[in-house]
Amino acid sequence: MSGSRPSQSSEGSSRRSRHSARIIAQTTVDAKLHADFEESGGSSFDYSTSVRVTTPAVENNQPPRSDKVTTTYLHHIQKGKLIQPFGCLLALDEKTFKVIAYSENAPELLTMASHAVPSVGESPVLGVGTDIRSLFTAPSASALQKALGFGDVSLLNPILVHCRTSAKPFYAIVHRVTGSIIVDFEPVKPYEVPMTAAGALQSYKLAAKAITRLGFSL
Repeated sequence: MSGSRPSQSSEGSSRRSRHSARIIAQTTVDAKLHADFEESGGSSFDYSTSVRVTTPAVENNQPPRSDKVTTTYLHHIQKGKLIQPFGCLLALDEKTFKVIAYSENAPELLTMASHAVPSVGESPVLGVGTDIRSLFTAPSASALQKALGFGDVSLLNPILVHCRTSAKPFYAIVHRVTGSIIVDFEPVKPYEVPMTAAGALQSYKLAAKAITRLGFSL
């Protein structure tokens, strides 16, 4: 009976991946594979060995590693323009909503104070272990929490949020992968807030299209 559990878990993961339209596939696993490939120089890379070493943690529903490999990989995604270069990307633990990795430009975009907005209290710091809700205003944090609590987190995309330090508006595009949640933040011009429903949907479609390209290219 125990031999059937990995199979059932794999089938569940497969269903979740298909349900998300393969928008992003196994971010942490891909980060490890990418790192292994880069280290090999492309000449002695053993894909099958790397997969066997990497996948058990995902199949056993263990949380993804909060290490430099994943962070570097997310930044590589940004530099490769597979995610819009004017936005940023966060990877979250799906149970705690705490940051496990982020693109290099995320702290500047999401936590830098604006001179036009008075600072109230201490400014939040973005790093591994930061609760994503602490980066945004109370209404925005509530909206994010509501979306992250859905079985299909993409149902409420895009989510309009405002940074706590600068009050800058962003569209949060949320997607679930095995063991974690990926959030793509795209800046919204002040004069576009509030947007019409059609405008918001168009923004989401553009973001989703870029993330889909990422999923198919991995």
